[in-house]
Amino acid sequence: MALQSEKQTFHTLKNIVKPFMDLMVNIQPQGLENVPKEGAAILVGNHRSDLDPFVVAYAVPRFISWIAAEYTTRIPIFKNLIRDTGVIPMDVSGNVSVGSIKRLMHVLKSGEILGIFPEGHDYMVQNDFSSRMVNFHQGFALFALRARCPIIPFAIIPEDEQIETIPFPSAVRSLFGLPEEVCNIPHRVVYNTVRIIFGSPLSMEPYLQMPDKEASPIIVKKTRELIEEIQFGEGMYVRESS
Repeated sequence: MALQSEKQTFHTLKNIVKPFMDLMVNIQPQGLENVPKEGAAILVGNHRSDLDPFVVAYAVPRFISWIAAEYTTRIPIFKNLIRDTGVIPMDVSGNVSVGSIKRLMHVLKSGEILGIFPEGHDYMVQNDFSSRMVNFHQGFALFALRARCPIIPFAIIPEDEQIETIPFPSAVRSLFGLPEEVCNIPHRVVYNTVRIIFGSPLSMEPYLQMPDKEASPIIVKKTRELIEEIQFGEGMYVRESS
């Protein structure tokens, strides 16, 4: 019943926020036919702005249970939103609690969508928005294997964006108990126009007979390549010469 309540709250808030999103940013989804209309799936994409979960949720008609950094629960405004909309907090160190695993597997076994940014906050901590994606955390591959569900790669392609100073000073962020590296992030991306391109599903079928420790890095590498193919194809980055 808890998940059903979270879904309802998610969609209610989405309908409330939608008019404001329409005014703030022009969101242009492509490839939505690759997102299954029903059944479990994991959305996996690049992460360059704190707006990313909102623009992706705007584009996808289904409920998305996002994985987010545990420290976001310390921010007063977000604490209740996270609790009520199915967001699953996770330690940024990569140490996944048993409770978080149970929650996310419940989402997938219930036939819902899990949303993951495998770069975590590392890209925004790096704060170089012209650079390519940073290293991926690998947990999503194991989740997909265990749930036997497809991974849907997506790429967030900024068409028009601004780099702005984060409005909350480091000292204020520190008062919330945020990690030092997050307190020291100087800038954030704000989209004016952004495309979200969803690629073809990556099936877990070819990997199910392999040991998890062998299959997981292959799946992570393949997922990253699929996201980069979209980015390269859209001219977001130039391929490096071999």
